[in-house]
Amino acid sequence: MITLTNLFNRNSKGRYSEDKARELKLLAKESIGVNNPAIATQIKYIINQLYLLETQIKSIDNDIKQIMDKLNSPILTVPGIGYTLGAIIISEIGDITRFSNPSKLLAFAGLDPSVKQSGNFNANTTRISKRGSKYLRYAINRAAFIITWNNEQFHKYYTAKRAEGKSHYNAIGHVSGKLVKIIYKILSDNIPFKLS
Repeated sequence: MITLTNLFNRNSKGRYSEDKARELKLLAKESIGVNNPAIATQIKYIINQLYLLETQIKSIDNDIKQIMDKLNSPILTVPGIGYTLGAIIISEIGDITRFSNPSKLLAFAGLDPSVKQSGNFNANTTRISKRGSKYLRYAINRAAFIITWNNEQFHKYYTAKRAEGKSHYNAIGHVSGKLVKIIYKILSDNIPFKLS
C-alpha cells in the first residue's frame, strides 16, 4: 500500500494521497481483472523497469548538464535553449567552422526551402527540404517554438508572419531560419545571445 501511495503522490504531484490509493485498490479488487500471480509478477517487473528508466534518464540529464557546463557554450544564453536542446545542437553541428555561412548551416539542418521548378515553372509555395540532420532540425524547431513565446522580438516576428497569412508551422519555420542565423553568429564569434 505504501508503494502505491508513493507512486500516486509523486506522479500526481501531491494531488492524490493514501485515500485515493486505497479507493483505487478497492475498485481493482472488485473489477473484472484476472487474479493471476504470473500477471501480477509481470506487472511488478514492468513497474521496476519504469523506475529504472526514470533513474537512468535523470542520470543522463545530469551528465548532459555537467558536459554543457564544462563547454560553457553561448548556446545556453539563447532563451528556450536549455541543456538538452543545447547539447543536441552542439553535437549535431560539431565545429561551426565547417560552415562558411548561415545558409549552409540552414541547409545542413534541412530547414532550407526545397526548389520546385520545371522549365519556366516556379512553384509559389515551397516546403523545407528535410535533407539534413533530423536531430538538429528537431532541436532548432523546438527552440524556435519556445523562443517565440519567451522573446519579444521573436514573438513580433512570428506574429508578423502570421499576419501575412502564413500558417503556424510556416511562421515557426521562419523563426527557425532567423534562429539559425543567430546560432551561427554566437557560435562563430563565441558571444552570448543579445536581442531584446
